[in-house]
Amino acid sequence: LDVDYRQNPAALPTALYLKAAFEDHGIPVTMRPEAIFYEVARPRIAVNAPGCVLAVHDDEHGIVVMEDLVAGGATITDPIEPWSPSMVVDALGQLASLHAGWWGEGLVPGIPEMEGSNALGAVLMEAGYWEACVDGPTGVHLPERFRDRTTTGPWVRELWGLDTEWPRCFSHGDAHLGNTYVDADGRPGFLDWGGVKAGHWAREVCYFLAGALGVDDRRTHEEELLHEYLDALAGHGADPLPAWDDAWLDYRRHLVHGLLWFLCPTQMQPVDIINANVERFAAAAVDHDVDRLFA
Repeated sequence: LDVDYRQNPAALPTALYLKAAFEDHGIPVTMRPEAIFYEVARPRIAVNAPGCVLAVHDDEHGIVVMEDLVAGGATITDPIEPWSPSMVVDALGQLASLHAGWWGEGLVPGIPEMEGSNALGAVLMEAGYWEACVDGPTGVHLPERFRDRTTTGPWVRELWGLDTEWPRCFSHGDAHLGNTYVDADGRPGFLDWGGVKAGHWAREVCYFLAGALGVDDRRTHEEELLHEYLDALAGHGADPLPAWDDAWLDYRRHLVHGLLWFLCPTQMQPVDIINANVERFAAAAVDHDVDRLFA
């Protein structure tokens, strides 16, 4: 939207986006969670996110009017290009602020649970769809040891169960490079907050960290970066923190969720972006022998 004002034009942005779920995407889409994020969570956390002018919702739908990031000098991230470790440190610190705000709780009225109740649990794990993806263009980088739904599927469901028992936090819910930008000052930021959920910290941290780095950088820096995240979490007042051994195990087990990029519908992401993510998570899952962590 290009906006003209009758008064105070210098105080208000003239380039805006109105975001709503008016179109039929073929899957259920609602803007209500994103409106709730901007209304309830955004004022409490140190996250670089688009400025919001208006967020309204009813019991089913939501509408958000926000700044035009590109007009403000930001660059929307190309998910094919991995980030540097320093950029990932900054982004993990922002996620730590988000997680610490509702540490051990995670629940905000109107925000859904992460585990098993979404399209992934309802549709994407079904046998026919799984096999079609394994044999299709998004399955080319999936290692043989993870292709069997009857083996890998139960690991995912085990994590869903454990994640509801462990201390939860408020999560972005879909923190991958395709939902990020770099602002005019060179700082990373997160956009597309329509997937916010209550979930386990390691699911989000693993999903972002292992998907944002190139394979070599991830191998070199992932332990260091996980320590950075935990330190940031402590700095934002989260208590109690997981012990290192528990945190490291949780991080590695949650790599399974990243493998499921191969199930992403191509109407949601192009094949090349899906494959870039599958390749990164597949390398991580093999490096850490993830299948042995569920034996």
